[in-house]
Amino acid sequence: MDAAGKDGTIKHVMSGVNPQGCQVCSFKAPSAEELNHDFLWRCVKQLPEKGRIGIFNRSYYEEVLVTRVHPNLLDYQKLPGWPVSKEKMEEFWKQRYSDINHFEQHLNITGPLS
Repeated sequence: MDAAGKDGTIKHVMSGVNPQGCQVCSFKAPSAEELNHDFLWRCVKQLPEKGRIGIFNRSYYEEVLVTRVHPNLLDYQKLPGWPVSKEKMEEFWKQRYSDINHFEQHLNITGPLS
């Protein structure tokens, strides 16, 4: 993921947007406080207020990319019942994908639910 051109892509895509309406948040390795919470918690804390554009340089997607390739990184997240058996591992990943989908659906709500 490093040197994949994320910064250059952000600069290019956002070049026509007034920077006063944008905020960029770069995520590093999770802090001790962040590890005490759900993997989406630190992203929720950085959401922009209404009317602003938020750009995440790295995000919760790494929690289903990097940690799937290197599941030992999950050992530090203080997950209840972790480590899971190999039989439960696929269920674990499906739940993470579901959490991300629900989070993004929540962000996409533009008016009252009908």
